[in-house]
Amino acid sequence: MLCKAIKSFWDDRHGYVIALTLISMPLLLGFSLLVIDVGRTGNLHTDLQNAVDAMALAGARELDGRDDAIERAQAAIKTLANSAAFKGGGTGWSLGSNLTVSYDAAKADDPDQPNTVEVHFLKSIPAQDDDDIDLATMETLNPNEASYAYVVAKPQALTTIFPIPVGFNRDTVNVSAEAVAVYRASACDVTPIFICNPYEPAGNTSETAAEEAAEALHDKFADGNLYGVQIELHSTSASNPGPGNFGFLRTPLGNGASVLAEALATGNPGTCYTQDNLDTETGAKAGPVEDGVNTRFGFYSSSFNNVNDDPRYRPAQNVRSAQTQSGKGNGSKACDTYSPVMVGDVVGDPSKAVPLGYGATMTAMGGGKISSGNNWQYGTYWNVAQGTAAPSVSTILSNYSSYPVQGGAGPSQPSAYDVYRYELANPALIGHASANGETGTPTISNQCYSGPDLSDYTDPEYGDRREIFSAIVNCGYEASVGHLNGHKATRAVAFARMFLTKPAIKASSERYLSLEMVDITGKGGRGTLDEFLREEAELVR
Repeated sequence: MLCKAIKSFWDDRHGYVIALTLISMPLLLGFSLLVIDVGRTGNLHTDLQNAVDAMALAGARELDGRDDAIERAQAAIKTLANSAAFKGGGTGWSLGSNLTVSYDAAKADDPDQPNTVEVHFLKSIPAQDDDDIDLATMETLNPNEASYAYVVAKPQALTTIFPIPVGFNRDTVNVSAEAVAVYRASACDVTPIFICNPYEPAGNTSETAAEEAAEALHDKFADGNLYGVQIELHSTSASNPGPGNFGFLRTPLGNGASVLAEALATGNPGTCYTQDNLDTETGAKAGPVEDGVNTRFGFYSSSFNNVNDDPRYRPAQNVRSAQTQSGKGNGSKACDTYSPVMVGDVVGDPSKAVPLGYGATMTAMGGGKISSGNNWQYGTYWNVAQGTAAPSVSTILSNYSSYPVQGGAGPSQPSAYDVYRYELANPALIGHASANGETGTPTISNQCYSGPDLSDYTDPEYGDRREIFSAIVNCGYEASVGHLNGHKATRAVAFARMFLTKPAIKASSERYLSLEMVDITGKGGRGTLDEFLREEAELVR
């Protein structure tokens, strides 16, 4: 009987599912908790990665090469980390709490208030197939060299629900993330011109020498050594342009000299030019280019004869340039071609009229010329143009100064550009006639500009027509590696704001531009190019 009862119990299969469920439930529960922990770990890493990505982008966006670049980058990262995106989190990252990301460069070494991220600024990064960042060789504290923002989130402890199966004595797992972003700059609505760096050695083929030339350009501008300096740049169709030459950038509006001249005249190339990826335009295009540039002074030659009523081709509001005045208004071509009064091969005649920048002592510079300093004859210009003694430097600069703030004691005389701005601020000066009758006021007639009133086009909104914005290129090195043939990316060392001291001039088969450098991007720049720059940051790691 007993045996039969035992056998019956042994053979009974009712309720075995419950037994198996009770046996497997701890395993199922443990696996579920492990899955949840894996998901939480992934979420934490995603949040950390998003955080460092955002901070790297915010920091890189400020790395424009100017002297306060790193300071601005640190401030941007601090603002984003501490208030904008991750404020109000809990302590640690246990259930029910959030992560707080903190950064303050001033407290980087404070043990009582430690940052949760580290920030480094790099001048270079490893090649694509090398992930190791060597801070000893790549990190820089020089804001002029910093191009990359490298942000590392320190390991954050995730409190797990399921014990880590390594001795079952740990209840946290560390999660970290890192990101690298780089600064990129493009210039929009600029004249499609590049000029060769005047401080690159002629015929240079060395990358090291090119880097030193770029540094010299920025140093000289920052120190005020380019203030008021006259630069005479000649166009060339040669395959090896160098200091003293200028060339052209390709525009997507079409091919040919007439399209390029149109872009130069209106200042609208139809594209933005990336500093690291310029596309140059080859070939001889000097004539149409001269015509296009000179619409900015109210001269309408060749294909521009019929656009003098179009505001896109309006002259600047002050065009004093020592233009010959004979026959003006009686059917001559006084508004067709720039024909300056001259003494020998010097533009300007103190007994008649002189242009801004007149009388600078010029020295040879490759294919062009450069003055040895801010040595133009300011007093002569003012006496000829205004008939009085020249105002003091402080009087001119109190209206507007383009002298770099790092330049020290200040200039001995104002630049042509600052005198021009002073004249614009005092309209009576623009209307005063030189000995030959020339004034700064653009001539209004059937031959000259006849479009809408120039007062409708204020400089802050529409820009000044005597300013051009060009790329500066180490032409020798770029030519040596085949980057000036219009088929490969050419790199600009900077973009520059330039002032046309007089219209483009024909010299035999070439044309030349006479300019002053008013501002520059990067180290030592005054920031007046910001309105033309499209500054972006890009994640690279």
